[in-house]
Amino acid sequence: MSTSKEAQQQQSEERDRLLMFESLAVERHREVSSAAKLVDTRKALIAHIKEIASSGKGELIVAMERDFVANDLDRYAEADDKEMTGSLNAALQGFAAIERKHRIVDSLEEYQRVNEEFSFPKNRKQGLPLDEARQAFGSHRVRLSNYVKYRLEETEKQLIRERRKALSIAEKDYIARQAKTLGVELTESAKPAQAKSDHEAVCPGSG
Repeated sequence: MSTSKEAQQQQSEERDRLLMFESLAVERHREVSSAAKLVDTRKALIAHIKEIASSGKGELIVAMERDFVANDLDRYAEADDKEMTGSLNAALQGFAAIERKHRIVDSLEEYQRVNEEFSFPKNRKQGLPLDEARQAFGSHRVRLSNYVKYRLEETEKQLIRERRKALSIAEKDYIARQAKTLGVELTESAKPAQAKSDHEAVCPGSG
């Protein structure tokens, strides 16, 4: 499950660049040329999301979504929208919880304590604990679904839908890691899609 720090840094820098362009375009969205630029930038962000999601790696996807939320937080803080900034700060706290669990979920010795803490049936699903990470995934999925309802531009809705799809991939990756650590057999619908290997991604016709 290790991820190249250099590749992660490059992805983060590219994401920061695209998000900066989107923020600038939003500020000037009433101008026709800037509106077109905003659409193009969002399409580039959608392609970026799909690329990260195709890796199937939860850490990369969560880092990406955290960057989106941090960018949204800056925007709504400037607009003094306390309701939205409160929701976004809660999302960032959720990502911090997910990242803490990512560090221990692959180790039975470390994750066993979490498993025991969430032992009551109401705190479990398919034999796995509904821990802080699982709760954070669920809360943010609902948050993104609500965002779609209030967005007026189709490319903005599409951007959020792709973020939600990517989040679901990260959630399934986490559930699969819980199951592997705890020795639980998942149903087929709960299993993550098999990500292509680096070789297959570069050479799809090989073999």
